[in-house]
Amino acid sequence: MPLRLFALGPRSAACALVVIAGVAGGGAAANAPGNATATAAPLPVADSAHSSAEWLSRLPDGEEKRRFILDCTGCHLFDAQIARPGGRPRSESEWAAAVSRMLGFAGASTGFPVIASARDAQATAAWLTASLRDAPETRGEGKTASRSEVTEFPMPMPNDLPHDVQVDAEGKVVITGMFSHRMWVLDPSSGVMRDVAIPVDGANPRAVELAPNGDWWVVLGAPNKVARYSPALELWKTHDVGVYAHSVAVAPDGSAWFNGHFTKAPELLGRIDPASGEVRKVTLPPHPTLAAGPGGPIPYEVRAAPDGRVWMSELQGNRLVVHDPATGANDTFELPMPYGGPRRHDVAADGVVWVPAYAANTLLQLTPATRRWESHVLPVRDAVPYVARVHPRTGRVWVGTSAADAVLEFDPARRAWTTHALPSRGAMVRHLAFDPRSDDVWVAYGASPGIAARVARIRAATPAAR
Repeated sequence: MPLRLFALGPRSAACALVVIAGVAGGGAAANAPGNATATAAPLPVADSAHSSAEWLSRLPDGEEKRRFILDCTGCHLFDAQIARPGGRPRSESEWAAAVSRMLGFAGASTGFPVIASARDAQATAAWLTASLRDAPETRGEGKTASRSEVTEFPMPMPNDLPHDVQVDAEGKVVITGMFSHRMWVLDPSSGVMRDVAIPVDGANPRAVELAPNGDWWVVLGAPNKVARYSPALELWKTHDVGVYAHSVAVAPDGSAWFNGHFTKAPELLGRIDPASGEVRKVTLPPHPTLAAGPGGPIPYEVRAAPDGRVWMSELQGNRLVVHDPATGANDTFELPMPYGGPRRHDVAADGVVWVPAYAANTLLQLTPATRRWESHVLPVRDAVPYVARVHPRTGRVWVGTSAADAVLEFDPARRAWTTHALPSRGAMVRHLAFDPRSDDVWVAYGASPGIAARVARIRAATPAAR
């Protein structure tokens, strides 16, 4: 198939944000099924002095703040463009109008129901107006040098959304171009990025996982498909799965697992047999309060554990669901705090599950055998942890943050954190992956709307130097 090559410089251009009239509302609409290309052109940053974490610090801590972070920061940052468009605070009526527009994009009764049904525009407006009278102080958290080297690589199309990133056995970086409807492969040594066309109209690739043989499993969101691509043969095979999936995971037996992002009655996992292509659905236990009515638990990440069990998070449901394919049994684990917001978790080789509690600014450690939770508060206030991945060699847990312009590294043995500051303001880290040949960490910046699309490599210092 034809490939186009794009030569990239070793570092990205200046940071830029997207401004949507009144409120940065293109994120939800752009991610929604059938609206995957609804993007806007990047514009200069109006205020780069404060991170999103610093703006969030103006909001009073507690359950209301956690509910707000869950509802209103998953697609785009909460920054000066939102809090003070044009450099001035919004009035209460302006906030109410802005929240109402967002409810029209992504409210519980829309086709992209990521905002909880309890969200009220007037009450939210009053709370935000009272909380944001003053600008935040510049804290400087997350800016301490960690002796790591960060290199950013711009995407060929600045308005693309690199939703997920993986690294193959040769060190090539595989990236989903959610808005360009194609896959991208970056050769870090040359800075050349090539595109791989997907033979599906409006492919909307959002998630990718690599099989041990190097094949790609890719979620094609809007078409309700999961595809498999063989780089060696340059051959695609697509599977109709009948749901708008969020994530895909490759199990030890080679099967691919996906979930229905907005399924609730019933809530669904699915398995694709790699040999026959058979798609089989699994019904999960209904959420006790969110299975009925508008909205839902919002099935999110899917990860396959070394023992073959499949773990799924529920973003609004505030729990993990685990399915055992061998027995058909299901189990659930509720987070130890309300409105924690489990996003993109991981399962370590020892079976421990590491969960970024997105709205609670905490990395959670679950030992399934004892059902015991441990909490590790992030070292940066209001960093908003989005994704956690366990490095297969070091056992350290890397956490991509949504609001702090930083990636955090947690050492379970020492219970110590290392902060890796990112060079761009607005670096919302939606996904990360490891180079199997080294300790290099690759991250994808995924705010929508947000800064010009890019991925970044973190080349960390040796453990002895940290």
